[in-house]
Amino acid sequence: MAKAEAVKEVRRKQLIDATIRAIGRVGYANATLTHVASEAGLSPGIVNFYFKSKEQLLIATLEQIAEEYSAFWQAAINKGKVAPAAGLEAMIEADFHPTVCNVEKVSIWYAFWAEARGNAAYHDVVSRLEQDYLAQTETLCQRIIQEGGYEGVSAGDVATGLNAMIDGMWFDCLMEPKAFNRQEAKRICRLYLASVFPAHFSGGVKKSKGDNDNGVVLAIDQEVQGRNAHRARLAAALRKRLEPVGPLRREVLSAAAGISVKILESWLEGRAEPSSWQIGRLIVATDAQLWMEVYGPIHDEAQRLFEARLANAQEQALRERAALATLKGSE
Repeated sequence: MAKAEAVKEVRRKQLIDATIRAIGRVGYANATLTHVASEAGLSPGIVNFYFKSKEQLLIATLEQIAEEYSAFWQAAINKGKVAPAAGLEAMIEADFHPTVCNVEKVSIWYAFWAEARGNAAYHDVVSRLEQDYLAQTETLCQRIIQEGGYEGVSAGDVATGLNAMIDGMWFDCLMEPKAFNRQEAKRICRLYLASVFPAHFSGGVKKSKGDNDNGVVLAIDQEVQGRNAHRARLAAALRKRLEPVGPLRREVLSAAAGISVKILESWLEGRAEPSSWQIGRLIVATDAQLWMEVYGPIHDEAQRLFEARLANAQEQALRERAALATLKGSE
């Protein structure tokens, strides 16, 4: 009996992993049990034996990736019991670990975030994970504030900002996987924390003896300006859709996003920004163009940087070929 249960668990895991690959390949809406069976190398009948419906399989998939993700950042929080700054560092490492941050997993998260508004089962899993993550991050930030005597700093605001920044980096991973650099993403997150907690974070910039702080300060300033510009775009995009300019009342949009009017006001005033799950709800409540109005410039800049790196790599390859040709000609 124990062996049969073990086999059953292995088969369920195999089908869930196949579901992740199927959604990553054809998308949430298009993924069928036939796609899953094909990815798993099994017959559709086997899928139906372990999962009675596509919905049951999708909920099991969401629960698995949520448990996996939770295990990563819970381990990070345990490190934070010794030093809160180390805890945040470890959480950043966990968020960009290849097991967590990859195209397939990020595709799954965005699909479920978007569907959570209309599906109570998804909403419960996603909401519980988001709230736990934000609460634990806020606790670490509060410990740093008390430890470093940072006056006028809100632990909730810092935690929300870090969460939103990581969500944005995940989106970059989804949109430009070849250009995405997880080390650079972690460095930018540390820059953000260094701008708030300068005594605890260096921003990931290593200095040689005799270097001054100008480069670090400039990098932090640019990052802060970038976040401010992002929040300004979000506020402008939301105002276009709210009365008196747009058709939506603030109370209606707040309810659709699962937030209070007070939180919505903080977004409109540029003091905070939504998580990816909340962004997904906003898009469902408004329109898909909202996403591009908010994140379009970020994507354009990522594309520009990618093309610049590609051009540099091609130029370097041409130089190397020319040098090799010269060496051959001199033989």
